[in-house]
Amino acid sequence: MLIQYEKGNTLLHRYDPLSKLVILFCTAVIAMLLDQTWQQAVFLLLCVGQARFAGQVSGKRLLGGIRLIGMVAVPYFILTSLTVKGETVWLQWGPISLTVEALNASGAMTLRMFTLFLTSMAYILTTDPRELVAELTRRLRIPYRFAFGISAALTFIPLLEEEGTHILAAQQVRGHRPPRGLGNRIRYGLKFASAVLLNALRRVQQTAGAMESKGFGAYPDRTYRTEVNIPSWAVISAVLYVLATVFVWWIVRIVNQ
Repeated sequence: MLIQYEKGNTLLHRYDPLSKLVILFCTAVIAMLLDQTWQQAVFLLLCVGQARFAGQVSGKRLLGGIRLIGMVAVPYFILTSLTVKGETVWLQWGPISLTVEALNASGAMTLRMFTLFLTSMAYILTTDPRELVAELTRRLRIPYRFAFGISAALTFIPLLEEEGTHILAAQQVRGHRPPRGLGNRIRYGLKFASAVLLNALRRVQQTAGAMESKGFGAYPDRTYRTEVNIPSWAVISAVLYVLATVFVWWIVRIVNQ
């Protein structure tokens, strides 16, 4: 599966969930601050390198994530490049014109999508949902019902991915050929999404029934078997990342003035 927690002993695995969550949030803020394509490209390479070497995320998974988000990001890049107005014309073809400003804006936004998705995927792959729930309730005092909802969402992602794989395999067994043409592909995509959504609703109903039968939420507090150790170096690195985010915001503000 593309997105599912995997046990390991890498640097990202040794981070506690909250420190890693702070770093993930700071990464998203930095990605939103950078508005130049080359800046987003350099930042994306840094994030990919961090996931590859610090988290030991395989190249196959990274390419799978790039291909998945590329189905949304590439059409967005094309539409934005053709619709955003600019002053410096780079290419003119009849009524269609490409400007440097449009390419820069669309390129920055497209690369930002890749950065946000790949960093989030690396967080899910290296973070135990049970530890995340325990830390959200113990450290941040978040109601455990809400924290369990986050854990359930992380759990449902690989389940939905597995459901989609089973649906594709069932269609191949029945002799369904891949659709041809744009219209057929759109109709096929809608039917496929509907089937996955129906299976997701069925699983949600089953989970809700199991929670209700076990009396989940009947008491204000609950006990946990999971003990999470927070390394001091992880907290220090999270603080340094926050300071780096503030520094980037200050630099961007000065440059824009």
